[in-house]
Amino acid sequence: MKKSLTLGLEPYLFILPLAALLFGVLGTPIVNLFKFSFGDSNVIQGYTGWNNFENYKYLTTDEFRGTLITTIVWVVFGVLGVVLVGMAVSLALNKPFRGQAIVRGLVIIPWVVPHAFAGVMWTWVLHPQFGILNELLMQLGLIDAPISFLGHDTALAMVIIVRIWQGTPFMIITMTAALSTVSEELLEAAELDGAGAIRRFIHVTLPSIRPVLAISILMITAWTLQIFDSVFVMTNGGPGRSTRIIALDIYNKVFIENDLGGGAAIAVVTLLVVTFIGWVALKKQEQNNA
Repeated sequence: MKKSLTLGLEPYLFILPLAALLFGVLGTPIVNLFKFSFGDSNVIQGYTGWNNFENYKYLTTDEFRGTLITTIVWVVFGVLGVVLVGMAVSLALNKPFRGQAIVRGLVIIPWVVPHAFAGVMWTWVLHPQFGILNELLMQLGLIDAPISFLGHDTALAMVIIVRIWQGTPFMIITMTAALSTVSEELLEAAELDGAGAIRRFIHVTLPSIRPVLAISILMITAWTLQIFDSVFVMTNGGPGRSTRIIALDIYNKVFIENDLGGGAAIAVVTLLVVTFIGWVALKKQEQNNA
């Protein structure tokens, strides 16, 4: 009995050092995050005292509601764009062609570009006076005058496009790997039965890659929610508040308004939402696999 108990505990003893390290690295900041959100807190003094949930009252204001709507648009269209473009490119690259390896190498370049550098680069590309995009459109005769791509009406769309440009390579990598596991026999059988390319994708390919696709979408959603630097460099949340996403709201609360508690409250709610989304996605995945 004693030996059986020892054998049962042995695997947990091996992972105990790593679990302790993870708790120290991740657990302590999360505990402090909750602590700061429940009181008057600032960057210099830290937590100074309980304030009766005052920090969370900001989450009910029209100002935060606008940030939330902008963030939802940013996440939904950013993730949708990454998934659709990534899937389309993956399917195209899955077919053998000359120079396939070179193209596969080139498409991952945006992923390795630092977000801040990408923000600077795209700011110049989209510049109304010196940007190459305006120059190209004018040379082609598509526009008569430069367009302010980072103006109030188009800034959000532009930062979403940059997000899609930089996030698509990850989707290409994961989907290319997943597509390589799809049974060629099933695809050939479906083709012999008269199924077209779309039907083969829906009924054969998609069910085979669904687990990888679900995890990829979850990871992309979490990453999109926490992106800060590229949007900060390109627009700093403006013009006005047209691109003020949650990550920028947290930054402004903490470092501009010196309200660490307010920023922590936003971060706590964001963490809970992301955790809930992840839990629902994993439970659904378990049900599909059952």
